[in-house]
Amino acid sequence: MAQVNNATGVFATLGYNFTDPNNDVLALSADVQEHLNSTPAIISTWQAQDIANNSVNGYFQNPVANSTQIVWNSANSIIILTANVDNMNTVVYPVAITLSSTANSFIQHTNRLSGLTPFEGQDLVNPYYEMAMNYGKQVLYIVNQTDNITNSSPILGSFTSILVNPQIRDYANTANSYITLIANSITSTFDPFTGFTSNTSNLTVTQINQITSDLSNTNTYLSSRQSNDVTFYGNLQTTINKYNTARQFTGMGETQTYLLENFIGSPKLISRINPS
Repeated sequence: MAQVNNATGVFATLGYNFTDPNNDVLALSADVQEHLNSTPAIISTWQAQDIANNSVNGYFQNPVANSTQIVWNSANSIIILTANVDNMNTVVYPVAITLSSTANSFIQHTNRLSGLTPFEGQDLVNPYYEMAMNYGKQVLYIVNQTDNITNSSPILGSFTSILVNPQIRDYANTANSYITLIANSITSTFDPFTGFTSNTSNLTVTQINQITSDLSNTNTYLSSRQSNDVTFYGNLQTTINKYNTARQFTGMGETQTYLLENFIGSPKLISRINPS
């Protein structure tokens, strides 16, 4: 059983400050102490130390944060570069804007999945580490019995966005490589008659189209992974709700069965609980 020094342990953090002048704080009986000693450990030594030291943080990290940040930074740099470039501001520029928004949303999404952003009880749509893990575990038991599922997909189906760092890193490297390419391709021309300066890239149409396609593909990959996680998480919740609705008719007592069979049970339900 996990123990720490009483003076510096978990109990000390409670701030107990009572001299018990009337001896009302009783020692536990031998039977109670024996019961407590025989109870399986509910806390490990390192957990006790962390609680006592007020160090119950820093347990999580976002494994795709760095790669996604590069995508976001690259998109923002390309936005700045192409905003006023005549042959890029209607092609590359809008795609970069979309990618920037998607990458930012993806970082927030994966922060929720990796436990860095805790669930606070209001967001019922997006998966969070603790909630998605709990729902996934419940559904794993169900589909193991109904479909003989013997892998972790019921749990990890809500977490796919944090399982693909190699893929995101490749997208990030590609997007980042275009910053210098675009920057070095831009030339500015001043028109003395109009007094305006125009900016043009000397990249070929094929190159511009490739940049646009790669940024668009990156956006699609990130947004689809996030969308699939959210959809799967919603399906987990729906499955559990349906399971709980059907499960209420398991292990019914005599009176409940009588009430359903003779008064409020529909023909459908009666056929389920009393199959011929």
